[in-house]
Amino acid sequence: MSFAVVVLLFRILLVALLYLFLAQVVRIMYRDLRIAAPSPPTTPGGSGRSGTSAQLVVLSAGQTAFQAGQQFRLRNPTLLGREPASDILVDDDFVSAQHLKLLSGPTGWSAQDLNATNGTRLNGSRLRGTMPLKSGDILDVGRLKLRFVLDH
Repeated sequence: MSFAVVVLLFRILLVALLYLFLAQVVRIMYRDLRIAAPSPPTTPGGSGRSGTSAQLVVLSAGQTAFQAGQQFRLRNPTLLGREPASDILVDDDFVSAQHLKLLSGPTGWSAQDLNATNGTRLNGSRLRGTMPLKSGDILDVGRLKLRFVLDH
């Protein structure tokens, strides 16, 4: 093989690698923009039983930047965790990337522990699997303490 052919093949390989790199950059940017896009507003009564929506109220912020009394309107489903794609981003070393999921179904809202390393507590007891929620329930997620509140 002549030197000119080797140089040509090297140039083609270099251009192909450049295009693959640019494709990865575009893919990552698209993913990040999708994550950062504001979520559509929840419609009243659109989640769970007819006429009810729910929220979480911060009782104790622990090591997070949240403030006591801060409220989070829930949508179906709502994911809590350290992962940037979480609906409620909890920056606490005691919280897993995907820690807790709150779901609304025909019988109302429920909490599902996502096998978090440090677990989730519901009214002081370890949450295992999925449990129904009622207004006033207390959820401990890492060092964060939240009250589940149903709006009517």
